[in-house]
Amino acid sequence: MTRKLLTIILSVAAFWLLATVSAPIALSQDLGPLFPPAEFAPRQSVVVPQTPAERIFLPAPGPAPLPTPVEAQKVPILGDPAHGDLQGREFAETHWLVSVRHCQQCRQYSQCCDLDFFRADWSCCTSRVTQQQFVGGLQPGVPVCIVVHGSYVTRETVKEDCERTFHWLRGAAPHLPLHVIFFTWPSEGPFAFDAGNALTSPVPSVDVAVLGRRAEMNGARLARLVNIIPAENPVSLVGHSHGARTVSSALHLLGGGRLQDLAVPRGAPHRIRTVLAAAAIDHDWLTPRERYGSALCSTECLLNMKTRHDWALWFYPLRRPFSSRSLGRVGFTSRDLQLLNGRDTQIAEVDVSDLIGIGHTWPYYYNRPEIAAAIVPYVYFSQ
Repeated sequence: MTRKLLTIILSVAAFWLLATVSAPIALSQDLGPLFPPAEFAPRQSVVVPQTPAERIFLPAPGPAPLPTPVEAQKVPILGDPAHGDLQGREFAETHWLVSVRHCQQCRQYSQCCDLDFFRADWSCCTSRVTQQQFVGGLQPGVPVCIVVHGSYVTRETVKEDCERTFHWLRGAAPHLPLHVIFFTWPSEGPFAFDAGNALTSPVPSVDVAVLGRRAEMNGARLARLVNIIPAENPVSLVGHSHGARTVSSALHLLGGGRLQDLAVPRGAPHRIRTVLAAAAIDHDWLTPRERYGSALCSTECLLNMKTRHDWALWFYPLRRPFSSRSLGRVGFTSRDLQLLNGRDTQIAEVDVSDLIGIGHTWPYYYNRPEIAAAIVPYVYFSQ
């Protein structure tokens, strides 16, 4: 019995050691600057703007109550013949796909990588557009929702996720205007035999560590996208799994924070609201002096959707020694809320365990109209 216990302990220790040692050097992954040094924002303390024209901070509106399954059936499915009165306007709507999959993912990358913009119609048939055409296609004052996917999303599945996410969000409030952007980054498993399936990797801990760092680095590109959007358009950021790490990284940089030598030029201030789903980040990373300690300085409010039974997040602490549990599984602890020094009023949480079960991937969320209805105040700025 003692020998078996010792074997288990040594196996777990070796698993952690492999993740810690191998992950930073796999694929030459690191956190090099994405902008020329001359464009770095100066190092300074974060000052919360107070004038009405700048960012404002409001108590978290809280999610709309999760409807019962019977009530959820009342949410219109856009494009359904049973809702013909919706078809004319919604079929004319377009949404956007913004890609950084072509960008280099290494420290040596020292020049700005241009974002790729695509306009998508109702069925997600895409056409490439310029940045100027993208900005020109945004109606003044209409909220913009940017959705960021997690890891193990391949080029082949991006379009389907983009289309279904668009229908899911618009079905929750078809009477309200909204621009939807799907932000995609190179999230395939570097060592997985099937790039879209974590279970096919011989070293899943290394895969997850590499993709986590990659998600963080692409937060700078997400911040650039937010700065491109006109300040009159309020912005909501929805991040799933490692996409929540991308969102948190972007918010941290937009709030004046830095990641090693990485910073972003300051743009026009936006109203920003945030939704995190199955967030694959440590539960304390949004507190001051932690990894993304300036994130809450740039968002009015944040909704954390946690699920206690998520099988993937159960393994999250095993990715490296002394790792904390994930925010997506345990939520903010009472200690975390105390450390926020009053900013805990910006945070709301909703437990979606009964809806998601043990699932983790994004389709588990966009197949639930109840969840879309719950995040309407954050996405549509309806409160």
